[in-house]
Amino acid sequence: MRRALFVLPALAAAALAVPAAPAAAVPHPDLGRQVLAAGDGWGSDTTGVTGGASAAAGRRFTVRDRAQLAAALATGDTPKIIYVDGAIEGNTAPGGARLTCADYATGGYTLDGYLAAYAPETWGTADPSGPMEDARAASQKKQAERVVLEVPANTTIVGLGSRAALRHLNLMVRNVDNVIIRNLTFEDAADCFPAWDPTDGATGNWNSEYDNLTLTGATHVWVDHNTFTDGANPDSAQPLLFGRPYQVHDGELDMIKGTDQVTASWNVFTEHDKTDLIGSSDSADATDAGRLRITFHHNLWDGSIQRAPRVRFGRVDVYNNSYVIPSGPYEYSWGVGKNSGIVAELNSFAVPAGVPLGKIIHYWKGTAIREGGNLVNGEPADLLAAYNAAYDPDLTADVGWTPVLRRTVHRARDVRRVVAAGAGAGRAGIDERITVGTDAPTVQAAVDAAPAASARPVTIVVPKGRYREVVTVPADKPNLRLEGGTRRPEDTVITYDNASGTPRPGGGTYGTTGSATVTIAASDFTATGLTFENAFDEAAHPEITARQAVAVKTTGDRVAFDGVRFLGNQDTLYLDSAAKGVTARVYVRRSYVEGDVDFIFGRAAAVLDRVEIMALARNGTPAGYVTAASTVGTQPYGFLIIDSAIRSTAPAGSYHLGRPWHPGLDADGVPTVPSVVVRETRLPSAISRDQPWTDMSGFSWRDARFAEYRNHGPGFALNPGRPQLTDAQAAGHEIADYLGDWTPPV
Repeated sequence: MRRALFVLPALAAAALAVPAAPAAAVPHPDLGRQVLAAGDGWGSDTTGVTGGASAAAGRRFTVRDRAQLAAALATGDTPKIIYVDGAIEGNTAPGGARLTCADYATGGYTLDGYLAAYAPETWGTADPSGPMEDARAASQKKQAERVVLEVPANTTIVGLGSRAALRHLNLMVRNVDNVIIRNLTFEDAADCFPAWDPTDGATGNWNSEYDNLTLTGATHVWVDHNTFTDGANPDSAQPLLFGRPYQVHDGELDMIKGTDQVTASWNVFTEHDKTDLIGSSDSADATDAGRLRITFHHNLWDGSIQRAPRVRFGRVDVYNNSYVIPSGPYEYSWGVGKNSGIVAELNSFAVPAGVPLGKIIHYWKGTAIREGGNLVNGEPADLLAAYNAAYDPDLTADVGWTPVLRRTVHRARDVRRVVAAGAGAGRAGIDERITVGTDAPTVQAAVDAAPAASARPVTIVVPKGRYREVVTVPADKPNLRLEGGTRRPEDTVITYDNASGTPRPGGGTYGTTGSATVTIAASDFTATGLTFENAFDEAAHPEITARQAVAVKTTGDRVAFDGVRFLGNQDTLYLDSAAKGVTARVYVRRSYVEGDVDFIFGRAAAVLDRVEIMALARNGTPAGYVTAASTVGTQPYGFLIIDSAIRSTAPAGSYHLGRPWHPGLDADGVPTVPSVVVRETRLPSAISRDQPWTDMSGFSWRDARFAEYRNHGPGFALNPGRPQLTDAQAAGHEIADYLGDWTPPV
């Protein structure tokens, strides 16, 4: 019977053919303006990847069909952003008519004729040649003219929403620098005219021409949040011809011919055979040696038969990826090719019964692969040992390099969850969320589950309830957002009750720093809609005389609190820095702070904006102190309390706005000159009208930088004991002066 040419799946209805034009409206956040974060894989090396993020207004294009996409790509190397709106079909004629494989066939090519000409039993093992091979090559070239589109330098191509797709197209990034490709579904870059190679393997193989995305000689490329799929035309559906699968697909993402400095992150590769090839030939020393430096992180390989990835020459970092090994045909995942240096760490594998672990690694003339911290079905596995036990030759772990360009590093146990939630087209710009009680049993467990060195925000949702635990956010966990589940701070409370003098298990006491219920050492931290409490009961523990009991201590930079409560007595809110001279900025907005002694203290540059400050009454004279700043003398700003209200039930005149704290009595030789400005704030009668500032530990308040400006209320007065800023001085004590180049994300 006559064999038909490979038939492309049915195509979607045509889009309106309109010229490529500047985008009229782009959803927030604008993915086209985003760049690869510093330190995020090999792509960030040297100059990094910005693509077309700096494009002028006239260099932003929204495209809806092949003609518009081709026109936008043809506008040169000046930075541009191309927004893909909907699905674009590659197999279309210049006028927009649909093309099938039969439309590309030329020179008398037919599949039946090709099979008859090169049947192994008659042709043998020589390379195909002659009229039918020439016709096949000419037909393939004709198809390539329509389905291969070249991407110029300084370009960002990004899908709008979740339905942006490139169907039956091969994007070619060839010998250019600085390209970003994000949030797209690449579907079925099928070759109508595969070639038979009788010398490929023991019995020959069919090879096709087109990848979904090809990087050849490209540098500084970021491939992020894309989905690669064969759609309705999977490899498994192809027939066997000459006893081998009739392979109409090549790679999903291939990087060859000296490509270098690439980060591939948060992509999904589904049900494909030859998925990701790094380096196309063992003989490519001249172009590939010292190049092909690639990072794969947070990708999902679901049903990939082989090449996830296969590497020649390159130093390739494979970390935090999720693998779902197919239950059907499976060759391997990591291909160790000539002079390759794969580092594969903290990945998660779901492996069906019957697949030996040694099969995950495959020998392709390489000598080494370093792997570690990987999980198979949730359990630790030594995959290199499993390979060496099953196969020869043995591979070593000496790859000759160690990755340093890593951001957003999760524990292997969390990889499957975060990749399933965040990888693939339509999910770019969606932050990771961890819900306490669902994804982690405690607040601290949720912090532990968050990635180290995260390049994007991670939100921890804390549902309504009381959480009795001590929580530490370490310095290597930036970009965390702690969010109360109801956004009502009284509904969600993180509480503990250690004081400075509370005995530690194993000996000693906690000290002031150790008493903190929550410690935030990380930068770029935000909390909203919850309560932080130190519930130490002074009356119940008369034996403990060191009663400092911190609810929150911060040492990171760019720490923001919005709509939160800080509850305690002495030393409630400790706003510090990691060390003297280290920048630490804190912004507290529309929140509530209570305490009695030095309950807002430390050396950070901190702004309390529209905050209710409750000065609790205590037994003793004076009744308490609101602040105890320890600002370093070289630091221009300390605490700014602005547009706020201080309240108290303490007797009139019994409270002080603050006193100068000199930790260690400045024994380290670095002078402390505390700085507090209280401006445009209501003061209660409890504040001493005659002397709101007072001395501490032998240090005079007059040597500090204490001042007021336009305060009001019964606790305010004008007298020599109350330094006031002039209007000119006050202009240098605005919120922006304290926060510098940081705009808090609240």
